[in-house]
Amino acid sequence: MMTYTSALVTGASSGIGQSLTRRLAEQGIDVVVVARRGDRLESLAKELRSHYQVSVEVLTADLTVPEELATVTERLTDPDRPIDLLVNNAGSGSRPPRPLAHQPLEYELGKVRLNVLVPLQLTHAALSIMTPRRHGGILNVSSIAGFLPQPQGATYAATKAFLTSMTESLYCEARKSGIHATVLCPGFVRRGEGGAHGGMRSRRLPEFVWLDRDEVAREAIAAVRSGEPVCIPGWRYRAAIKLSKILPRSVSYRVFERLWGR
Repeated sequence: MMTYTSALVTGASSGIGQSLTRRLAEQGIDVVVVARRGDRLESLAKELRSHYQVSVEVLTADLTVPEELATVTERLTDPDRPIDLLVNNAGSGSRPPRPLAHQPLEYELGKVRLNVLVPLQLTHAALSIMTPRRHGGILNVSSIAGFLPQPQGATYAATKAFLTSMTESLYCEARKSGIHATVLCPGFVRRGEGGAHGGMRSRRLPEFVWLDRDEVAREAIAAVRSGEPVCIPGWRYRAAIKLSKILPRSVSYRVFERLWGR
């Protein structure tokens, strides 16, 4: 069982990131919360300090701005205030769903920066401080889109495939050094703020496909604690991934064209 005393969580102000942060604080883990919306972070910090008596440090930062990313990296690698667990949750979603040819290039490149380059930089920084200590954990928040084709969201799916593959590879190469990597791959998640996470035509989706973000966070932290490399919350999503590996690719393509296409 992995044990951690401090965590840095990006994208902590809402959605899955907020639920993960609450779950960590509930277990007595001190947290450094990072997001663009400082007011939401301060409100969350006040709640966590009051309910769980943990230390909460607020870092307001836009991780796509190099100077602000550097500030977060510096805090992550501070040897006097070590971070045991890095949670790379900040990311850009798959909406609006459009063919790649119809998306502005800069919009797609921005998605790559936030979903690939930022977690890569923070993971590399975390390893630099965790490896000498032979202790640490990294939780990368990906998506089931990383396993599957996603018409109308090609770049998003590709970024999540990168994150999933990187994390599984890191799991293999770093665990003997006392560092455990886990990738969280949820499906469609109710954000809890009147919104949803996902790239398909969400209003047409049946109720049974939706996951509760607090339950997703619970499963994710349990996977981190037990040192599991991959966490796919919800039996229906685990079954869907297994089925996708059995079906002929030609059949899978037709299914996903229907699900994600217009």
